[in-house]
Amino acid sequence: MNMDELKASLDELSLKMTDKTSSGLSDELNNLVESSGKKFRPGLLFLTGSLLGLDTKGLTPFARAVELTHLASLIHDDVIDGSYTRRNTPTLNSLHNNTTSILAGDYVLATIMKELALTYKQDILIDLTIAIQDLADGEWLQYTLKKKDFVEKAELQEIAIKKTGSLIRWCLTTPGKLSNYHDVPVLAEVGEKIGLIFQMADDIVDAMETSGKPAYLDILNGQINFVTQKLCEIYPELKNGVYNLRQNPDSSIPWTKEQYFDAIKKVDEDINHEREIIIGHLTKICQEKQQNDLLPFFEMMIYKIQSNYHGMIHGS
Repeated sequence: MNMDELKASLDELSLKMTDKTSSGLSDELNNLVESSGKKFRPGLLFLTGSLLGLDTKGLTPFARAVELTHLASLIHDDVIDGSYTRRNTPTLNSLHNNTTSILAGDYVLATIMKELALTYKQDILIDLTIAIQDLADGEWLQYTLKKKDFVEKAELQEIAIKKTGSLIRWCLTTPGKLSNYHDVPVLAEVGEKIGLIFQMADDIVDAMETSGKPAYLDILNGQINFVTQKLCEIYPELKNGVYNLRQNPDSSIPWTKEQYFDAIKKVDEDINHEREIIIGHLTKICQEKQQNDLLPFFEMMIYKIQSNYHGMIHGS
């Protein structure tokens, strides 16, 4: 597989609802998928499948399933977070209301379950239901952390793996199971770690003013993330001020720009550490499968996760 083939596979991947609904719900969802994201998860699934010797065409139902599951989770997240735009596009809850948005997310999930059941790959379907359970559990855990006096790094890691890593894990283990790969657990570990660095990178971006959102939105919404947790770790004297800001978003920011940047650099170091483990595993698999030419594609996808904040760290 080369870049042109991967791009073509993603361009050909349809996310549209094929069943018509009396309410017009499917039409609303089809308008939404037209403005969907960059299909990172399907791309990772196609790439892993190619590495393990699978035909891309046969992976299409699974690539569609993971991207639509991600879409359903975003629809629900927008309700939970009270978001009115996503990628500068109005969310369903802003166009209608929370009730219809929850129903739309449920409809997408039901569609995925039906389509995957028709592939007669019960173990793959079960794995996706486990990933969806993890999504819900991770969201619940994140909510409970808002009430804790102090948040540990391990707790943030668990939430990141459940909320973000679970679907990415499925992107790697699905081709692994379909190809009867001998070490599916290592594929699962790679997927979870990619999800972990995805969330850590997103927490760094939280300090930037993007898409009309203010900086430090997580802490202003009562949520400790990897950067503010690291800030408290390396500057213990800031802990009370950080947690006061979590409870009282109108209070003054207790850290200096230099202190916050120090925390960002430390989180970036953690990301690089996880990335080395990921690339180490993928290198061994590429060598085993005599597919060394695919390793740069994996490296590029992982680099893209960091590219959103790269300029902040390196001044470019």
